[in-house]
Amino acid sequence: MFIEIEPTSTEAIYIQLIKQIKKAIVKGDIKRGEMLPSVRSLAGDLGVNMHTINKAYNLLVDEEILLKSQRGYKINTTDKQPNDLEDQLKAKIEELLVDVYIHDVSVEKTKEWTQQISKELKKEW
Repeated sequence: MFIEIEPTSTEAIYIQLIKQIKKAIVKGDIKRGEMLPSVRSLAGDLGVNMHTINKAYNLLVDEEILLKSQRGYKINTTDKQPNDLEDQLKAKIEELLVDVYIHDVSVEKTKEWTQQISKELKKEW
C-alpha cells in the first residue's frame, strides 16, 4: 500500500491516513477483504507514532470500513451499511454545500467539479 503523509500539513496525520485509505479503496488499489499493514509496520514505514496509525484504523472500524481481527485490520467485505450512513453522508454533503454557497460557487461549476472528481475516483463513471 502506498500512503504518503505530509508532516507539514495543517491536517492531522491520522485524518490524512483515513482519507488516503478510503480513496485507495474507492480506486481499487485496496481490495475488499485485503489485510492492511500492521500498526507497527505502517508506523515504521511512515515514520509516525503507532498511536496515530491505531487511531486512524480504529476510526475506520467505527465507520465499518475496516474490520479488526486477531490477525490485524482488513477491509470490510460486507455490503451491509450502517443504519445511520445515509444521515452521515447527507450531513457531509450539506457541510460541503454550505462552503460552496458561502463562496458563491455556481451550480454549474459545482457539477463540473463533482463529475471531474467522480471520473478520477471511479474510472468507469
